[in-house]
Amino acid sequence: MALFQIQGRANLAARFQSVIRACCLVTVILCSPASTAGQVEKLSVSDVKGEYYLRIAAVLNAPADYVYKVITDYKHAYRINPTITDVEILPSGRKGVVRVKNHSEQCVGPFCFDVVWAGDIVTTGDGDLEVETVPELSDFVSGYAVWRIRPQGGHTQIIYESRLKPAFFIPPLIGDLILKKHIKDDTLITFRRIECQAMIRLALDMAEQPEHLRQLSKEGRECDNPFG
Repeated sequence: MALFQIQGRANLAARFQSVIRACCLVTVILCSPASTAGQVEKLSVSDVKGEYYLRIAAVLNAPADYVYKVITDYKHAYRINPTITDVEILPSGRKGVVRVKNHSEQCVGPFCFDVVWAGDIVTTGDGDLEVETVPELSDFVSGYAVWRIRPQGGHTQIIYESRLKPAFFIPPLIGDLILKKHIKDDTLITFRRIECQAMIRLALDMAEQPEHLRQLSKEGRECDNPFG
C-alpha cells in the first residue's frame, strides 16, 4: 500500500491524510484490546520517538477459557474487530508459531483507507500470547505485544501491553492527539466485543439455559453476527 508523500503544495493535504491513516494502529489483530461492560483497571497510551505504547488491565465478565478461545480464533478476527476485511493464516517457517496477516478498512469521517498488518503469534508456557510484527509484510516498521490472560473466579483478568511503530509519517501534536484518542476508543470497543463473543460461546454451550442469550440481548451485548 502506497505511503502518503508530502511534496510541495500538496504538503498540507498529505499531512492530513497521514493523520487519518495513522488511526489504524490499534485495529490490527492482537494489537488492540478492554471492556465497558467489564471493569477497566488501567488504560494508557503514550508515544516515544514515533513508537506508540498501549497498556491496559481489565476484568471481563466471562470465563477465561472462553475469552482465550475468542482471542485465538485468528481466522475470524472480524468478530472482535469489524474493520478487518480479510484474514490470512500464513506459514511461519517456525514450529509453534502462527503467522497471521490482516487487511482492514479504516474510516474517519468521509475518509477511508486500507492498512495491512502481519504478525507471528506464540503461546508461552503460561498460556499467554506473544505477538511480533512482521515488518516486511506490514505497514509498520516494528511491533510487539503480549497478552496475559488469567482466570478470576468466573471472570477473566487481562493485562495487555503493546508497542507499534508505523511506517508512515504522523504530524506532531495534533496527529498524536488524534491517534491516541482513536487507540483508546478502539481498544474499549474491541474488548467489549471479546467479552460479548466469549459470553455468546458460553451460552451456546449451555443449551439447557437459553436465557443467557436473551439476557445478552437485553443488555445490548449480543454482538453483530457472532458466528456468521
